[in-house]
Amino acid sequence: MTNASTTSKIPTWFYIIAVVALIWNCMGVVAYLAEAFMSDEIFSSLTKEVQELYNKRPSWVTGAYAIAVFGGVLASMLLLLRKKLAKTVFLISLAGVIAQNVYTFVISDALNVLGTSSIYFPIVIVVIAVLLFLFSNYATKKGWLA
Repeated sequence: MTNASTTSKIPTWFYIIAVVALIWNCMGVVAYLAEAFMSDEIFSSLTKEVQELYNKRPSWVTGAYAIAVFGGVLASMLLLLRKKLAKTVFLISLAGVIAQNVYTFVISDALNVLGTSSIYFPIVIVVIAVLLFLFSNYATKKGWLA
């Protein structure tokens, strides 16, 4: 016997959201790699204050950043493959996003160095990470993820 909730047609917008999520998270990986492999020339072009922020950042923050972006890509791929594990991986990615931003905007001196306008894009990132987790939860409840 088949389960009616898993055999129901998955709407096209599910796949659109999943593809957009994958593209979004791939952009995060590109940003992470650009930062991780920043040349000495580019690093030296940054202000001394910004250089100091980078140099003082603990390795766990870089790890949280990596978990956030690579976890987001993996979760998005799992979403496209309609796997329930996407929900858990989106939650782990969200935890990485939150950990990185707590350090950056609460523990470190980033707001004073970068200015208050530097917080807008990270807020967008947190909101999108929360929405992707909620979306994967919704898709799980609808039976679209197995």
